[in-house]
Amino acid sequence: MKKVLIIFLVVISIITFSQKKFLLLYKGSEQYGEYMLKDYVIPYLEKNKINYELLDVERMNFYRINSNDFSTIITWYYSNDLENSVLYLRQLSIFIENGGTFFFFNNIGANADARELNNVFNKIGIHYKYGYKQLTNYQIEYERNFFKTSPSTDISRPVEEYEVFSKDTKIILSFKTIDKKKYPMIFLSKNGGGAIFNSFIDKEGNVILDIQKILHYLTNKKVGRENKILVVCDKYDKEFYLEKQFQLKKLLEYAKINFETVYVEKFFDHSYIDLTPFRYIIWITDSKFITTKTIKRFINNGGTFLFITDLYNTPWNNNIVTEKNNIKKILFNKKLFFLSNTDEGCEFDIDFDIDFNVDLDASNIVLANLVGSKPIPAVWYKKEGKGYIGYIYPPIIMKETRGLILQCILEMQDFNISGFLNSFIFYLDDFPIPSYNVSKRDVIDTDFYYKTWWKDIKAFAKSYNIKYTIVTPLSYNGVSNPPFEFSEYLITHFPKDTLIEIDNSDFELGLHGYNHLSLTKKNWPNPQNIIESLKASKKFLESILGHKIFLNSYVAPNNIIDEYGVQNLIKALPEVTTIGTTYSSTDEFSEYMIYNNNVVIIPRTTYGYYPLKRILISSINTLANFGSFQHFIHPDDFFAKDRNPMQKDWDELISILDKFYYKIKSKMPWLKNYTASEAYPYFLDYLTQKYEYKINENYIEITIPNYSLMPKYFLLKTKLPVEKIIGGKIVSFYLENDIYIIQMQGTRMKIFFLR
Repeated sequence: MKKVLIIFLVVISIITFSQKKFLLLYKGSEQYGEYMLKDYVIPYLEKNKINYELLDVERMNFYRINSNDFSTIITWYYSNDLENSVLYLRQLSIFIENGGTFFFFNNIGANADARELNNVFNKIGIHYKYGYKQLTNYQIEYERNFFKTSPSTDISRPVEEYEVFSKDTKIILSFKTIDKKKYPMIFLSKNGGGAIFNSFIDKEGNVILDIQKILHYLTNKKVGRENKILVVCDKYDKEFYLEKQFQLKKLLEYAKINFETVYVEKFFDHSYIDLTPFRYIIWITDSKFITTKTIKRFINNGGTFLFITDLYNTPWNNNIVTEKNNIKKILFNKKLFFLSNTDEGCEFDIDFDIDFNVDLDASNIVLANLVGSKPIPAVWYKKEGKGYIGYIYPPIIMKETRGLILQCILEMQDFNISGFLNSFIFYLDDFPIPSYNVSKRDVIDTDFYYKTWWKDIKAFAKSYNIKYTIVTPLSYNGVSNPPFEFSEYLITHFPKDTLIEIDNSDFELGLHGYNHLSLTKKNWPNPQNIIESLKASKKFLESILGHKIFLNSYVAPNNIIDEYGVQNLIKALPEVTTIGTTYSSTDEFSEYMIYNNNVVIIPRTTYGYYPLKRILISSINTLANFGSFQHFIHPDDFFAKDRNPMQKDWDELISILDKFYYKIKSKMPWLKNYTASEAYPYFLDYLTQKYEYKINENYIEITIPNYSLMPKYFLLKTKLPVEKIIGGKIVSFYLENDIYIIQMQGTRMKIFFLR
């Protein structure tokens, strides 16, 4: 009942308060600005149905100046006299800081010291330097399309010194003296601007500046200028939508795409100008959707509105056909990504029943289908004005599909970009492994591990130029109490001899635990036993190798560890920088993350040798999301019935492994292989950096912090041809997918497109 009431109230608020207003300020004591605003500003606002308030600044409460109620402030004053000028200027500054737009005619209308004045001016890209004077001998430089008639040079002009320092601030008119000193007088920026003194008036007192064009510039900003995504949800959403929202936010976070979240009731308070930083609005809630003029304007000006909700809550509600079907797989269009696990595209096995189909016309482009007895659209989009509208069936948003969902989202724009880590790690788990000289599947375990498997895996590494990260367990005794001894590891000499061989190779040696007992509070109730067992393990390895070692990489036995285990692992081995877990789990350590500011949790994304279709789709999932995958195999996979259920022989297993890496290498020869400790600084850097984007109609600009590791890589998906790249270069182009892999060579890169 509460949610129904909230929806009703939201509907009422949409009808009455769906757009922030313009605040128009004048001084009642001057009998000047009020008339100018009524003659030159209000007609434009009323024609374009933009709500406004016209107020006397000398009688208002300055705390009313806020970006929650107003999107834009326009002032028209004659003098600088104003009581409580500092408070007025502070409120203006906060207003602009919070995303508001401020434009002033004649002067700012307040007296204060330079610091207070520039606290406002600097936010619109200018700096005030005083220096009042009258110019009589000067030239004019101006943007002709902003003027009704040409400005005159045969009248005296009052000027003050302003420096325009922001590249986003455009000078519309400036006066230039004989000694070539420039006085910018009219300027526009993304945050507002100003027209100073009588610079916009001719000698007869007529306004020659085309104020309608100024207002059009302020009110018709193209959407998506910061390439952000606005995620719309409801504070009363059920668990199903909360989980889908979590998956969406994670995939955007990994892709280095900036996003904000807003509740439904607050979303409908957003004005068009509030929405201009965003390229997409994603409605991921079952709250009732209601279209508004602001939403239509957002789409018509180039934005994408994506529905992830009940199909009846979308513009396609009349296209639904009642029809029962048992769904066996999700098939993502082959065009979405340059790597696939079937000839038709990326196929993901699933099993659930649905009772609908969707009848779409040719204007809708289908990106994914639910496949049962026949295909049913699950993801699609269509052109709408200059923008797009799209739909994703909520149940298919899962951890296992994050990368392909991202590619669907990127497809719903003319061009877009995401971060790409460009790395893969190949782990050998449980190796060197204790061997017992026992027969399994008609072969002695020691012979298979060390004379067959190890020999072939080394040759495999050489053929694909792979450096393994090898993590060894020293026992399978399953105990968590002392003594911590190593007799099991020494039953044969092969584990010891292989350790020495690994130590003298390019491979990395890490630890898989004292034994194969997961480091959890349940398994190891005494934390000191964790510490002692791990320290003893390190000393044992050092005694075999004959020198000190740093065990930088640890892989959790059974891929399970809790915070208690991590804390005590770090106490025992403070040099550990990476902890391997599994991406297929749902606990907190199954996500890529930084722990304790310097330890990277790296969940492994895929494992084993077959089925090839599964190994490919799990690798594609993270490659398509952020350009990385982690694969691990075990020497005893050959024997294990759960990991080798078809009991394939070794030649078959390594043949399938070869097919997987051949496909990876042939499609992505540029993909970099690292050991876990080599990958560590790249993961740490990638997960902690924030990327900033700036979108123009014909280019996208990416800026990253100066202290970032270089080079950086990006996946660019574009329907437009790339004209040129400044600050980067093309690594690879996939014509069938309209995907570029771009290498960024500095802290700023611009990609230009041909329209």
